[in-house]
Amino acid sequence: MPRSTPVTLPTRGRHDGLILTLLRSGEALSRSAISEITGLSPTTVTKAVTPLISKGYIKESSAEAESRIGRPAIGLRLVPEAVEVCGIQIGVGTARAGLVDALGRTHDVRTWTFDPSAPAEAVMKQIAERVREDLLPLAASELIGIGIGAAGAVDTTNRVNLMSVNLGWNDVPMATISEETCGLPTVVEHNVRAMALAENRFGHGARSIAFVYVKTGVGLGLVLHDEPFLCGEHGVSELGHIQVVSDGEPCACGAHGCLETIVAEPALRRNLSQLGVNDPGELLNALENAATTDKDAADLRDSVLRHLSTGLAAVANLLNPTLIVVGGLLAEAPEPFLRDLTERTRERAFPLLRDSLSLKRTSFDAPGVVGAAASAFESFYYGPPPSELPAGRGRSAPRLG
Repeated sequence: MPRSTPVTLPTRGRHDGLILTLLRSGEALSRSAISEITGLSPTTVTKAVTPLISKGYIKESSAEAESRIGRPAIGLRLVPEAVEVCGIQIGVGTARAGLVDALGRTHDVRTWTFDPSAPAEAVMKQIAERVREDLLPLAASELIGIGIGAAGAVDTTNRVNLMSVNLGWNDVPMATISEETCGLPTVVEHNVRAMALAENRFGHGARSIAFVYVKTGVGLGLVLHDEPFLCGEHGVSELGHIQVVSDGEPCACGAHGCLETIVAEPALRRNLSQLGVNDPGELLNALENAATTDKDAADLRDSVLRHLSTGLAAVANLLNPTLIVVGGLLAEAPEPFLRDLTERTRERAFPLLRDSLSLKRTSFDAPGVVGAAASAFESFYYGPPPSELPAGRGRSAPRLG
């Protein structure tokens, strides 16, 4: 498919993203407080907030923004329901999409299935058509863009899914397909890094987060000091493809003994089936129940915990997030399993890091949808306008407060 010119973005003021980011916390701030925090002159702040009020993105509050002597200041507050984006998560055989407002609140989530063996661009076209026909008409406010969470590496322009191992996709121009079909500016991001961003912006809120998503594979996304961590040339952290068994099962990536050959959904389903659990439902609950009476199931539980905690501890030791957020199968895990996973991860972490490290379930029912939406908001709302971006991948506005 030809790589057409991206949809033209709406005009944005130079300081819009900075001011909207300040107000994202929900606290009312006066114009003078914004001036003091940002270093912008009062005149510049007034010029910046006036069009934001006119658009309905922010509003003046009758409540005092801060205590002060004399005439109360008029506070400014974010109006999060004034805008929405569509977040789309692309999984293996499944696409999930929903409409999300500027505080990460989601509605009208839809799920569609597709044939993973079908041509990638045809699949993306079908997904974009379903979004256009079934979802976008349900928007309750101004739609400003689309975010796509892609399984695998994304190019430096955030438009092309370079490689998705579990789907067998390469060089899929997702943003172009979305824009040509839906007519809205689109950004593409690695799906689990987008989930980590959503937790940082709208969820648990820790400044340094590792998000681990276990489903068909084992994905890792990182936000460190409030900024998405873009490691290496393609910004992908392949936790699922670290080798944990030297002579282990073959992996879709071409190696052997990768972490996902032990802890991901296909491996768990296969191993439970071998134990006689053929209709397990929620896999980790089934494993937990079987392990109470079956030694082989208990051994399998121990293997999953041992290898998964080794992987999580490696992330903690190398990158020192204060919070590990888990999604996918782990979001549905029973409490004893998560408690043991937390304890084993801390045991394997460097001593100085153990007390500060915590593990929590994701904040969201649809973390992939909110993650994709968070990436769109960073590009089209909270971040600086394209003319202000430095060369490279810098997109997000500073997190203040």
